[in-house]
Amino acid sequence: MRFAFLSIALLTTLGCGQPTRAQGLVDGFMRGQRKASLAVTYSQETYETYYVNTTETRNPNLGTVTTQAVNLYGTYGLGYDLDLIISAPYIRTEASAGYWQKQEGFQDLTAALRWEAYDYKLGNARLSWLFALGYSLPIQNYVSDALVTIGHGSRNLDGRTMLHLKAGGFFLTGQFGYIRRGQVTLDRVVNYYDPSQLNPNSGSTVNVPDVTDAVLRGGFATRHFYVDGWIQKQTPYSKGTDIGPGIPFPTNAIGFTRAGATLYLPIVKKFGLTGGYSTTLSGQNIGKATRLSGGIIIGI
Repeated sequence: MRFAFLSIALLTTLGCGQPTRAQGLVDGFMRGQRKASLAVTYSQETYETYYVNTTETRNPNLGTVTTQAVNLYGTYGLGYDLDLIISAPYIRTEASAGYWQKQEGFQDLTAALRWEAYDYKLGNARLSWLFALGYSLPIQNYVSDALVTIGHGSRNLDGRTMLHLKAGGFFLTGQFGYIRRGQVTLDRVVNYYDPSQLNPNSGSTVNVPDVTDAVLRGGFATRHFYVDGWIQKQTPYSKGTDIGPGIPFPTNAIGFTRAGATLYLPIVKKFGLTGGYSTTLSGQNIGKATRLSGGIIIGI
């Protein structure tokens, strides 16, 4: 019997003009044919320091950056081995000092298909090999070229593969993905140009560096509780810029290593509560943020 836990993919930002997706959009648990789940989650993350390239920096004119997000996340089993996943976050982010204008609004609509291609039985354990393909685009025209923003405004194609091992209540999932990001049109003409960059700017249209994304997650999934610990490493694949005067924020090369934990407790039948914590271990052109999250999950 498949475990009916709904993965919690919280879409929030880490500031410094670049968004990130916590834990990845998908995990290794299939939903099941004609079964659906809906999650409504809230998260808040803060940072006082950020990385210029990989050097930690504190800006007194920025203060503490706080990002709050409400995310709707749904999964539907199109078949026994095929799921449809949809996510849409509403985000508010602001700085406690300086003249940075608060940003608020819907970020990106994301849809993904998850396919369990192979399922092997290894004694009392099961090993699944899965693939996922997702696409995201901005829901509204928000500001992307700023230190405080809710996203980078690009259209993204996300492809990844996963190995998911489950033995009794224990599970271990490893996944690796590549995120292809499209161009962004800014509200200004960009004069910055570096011939060594693979993403040269042209007029007001700039390229956003692609990234690779690796997530390792392990824990226990039973009828009475779910708990996991995870670590995520996102690395710039294509060359980009560093945070600096006059440089467009969407062209910055973003990377980070984050770690966290998630807890889910079923309350009554198909209704449960979830909570999570994560922190940034290292980064590149991104905020050194800590996040707390919580929400409700409903099985349909």
